[in-house]
Amino acid sequence: MKKLLLLAVMMVAVASVVSAQGTAGTAAPAAAPAEAVKAETPSAFSLAATMDVYSAYVWRGTVPVDRPVYQPGGTVSYKTDGYGTLSGNVWANFDMTDHNNHTKFGGINEVDYTASYAIDVGPVSLSAGHIWYTFPSVTDSAYGESTREVYVTAQYNNDIVNPFVKVYYDYAVMDGAYANFGLNKIVKVSDQVSVGSEVSLGAGSDGYMNYVGTDSAGLMDFNAALFASYAITDHISVGPRLAWMSVVDGDARDNVDHQDLLWGGVNLSASF
Repeated sequence: MKKLLLLAVMMVAVASVVSAQGTAGTAAPAAAPAEAVKAETPSAFSLAATMDVYSAYVWRGTVPVDRPVYQPGGTVSYKTDGYGTLSGNVWANFDMTDHNNHTKFGGINEVDYTASYAIDVGPVSLSAGHIWYTFPSVTDSAYGESTREVYVTAQYNNDIVNPFVKVYYDYAVMDGAYANFGLNKIVKVSDQVSVGSEVSLGAGSDGYMNYVGTDSAGLMDFNAALFASYAITDHISVGPRLAWMSVVDGDARDNVDHQDLLWGGVNLSASF
């Protein structure tokens, strides 16, 4: 545990140092003559797509797949006039190997659907939503039944480091809650490059801890990550991510295949 706390302190320190070294933004260019520019009203709708390629699929202290995966996702959002943003998202996990004998349909073994609402209240970003997890069975009944969660999140945005909390409740299968507390920071190094770091600690209720083979509530997992993003165009960006996961609960560590794992990959995103 001392090593985990030390790593958390180091990660936040890195974020703070990078933030302190960040340069101030340049002044905005002078406005063009009114007759030369037609004002454009931003669309209330937006689209975003992601394609992440990782060395493993890591999720809340568990490792559903310990071989390379790719994870595409798509989001459509509608931003209201001062009343927050409504979004719908579809996300999937595909195995890149035949380790799980799931090679049909590109190795797909999970598809999740999320409906969410987000709003900023001063410096605090709030969101709430519903997730439907589905696990396509490619061979037989190798993957579990679908389940559903509701969740709420909050993050306090400031110039030093951003604390956040996320709480999820599985009401369909596990009848349990998972909470994640952490700190993150993203710093814009230049017009095209951003770097960031994040540390978090997860905890589960007695029902939720069944995911890791124990029925006692407690700390679930510790996570730390470094990441970066390079804007190829105004709409497309790419960047690496390196992360560390460690199962905290002693009983859970005895029941899982991966107590600690260093993993990472590349994130590609596009928004319009």
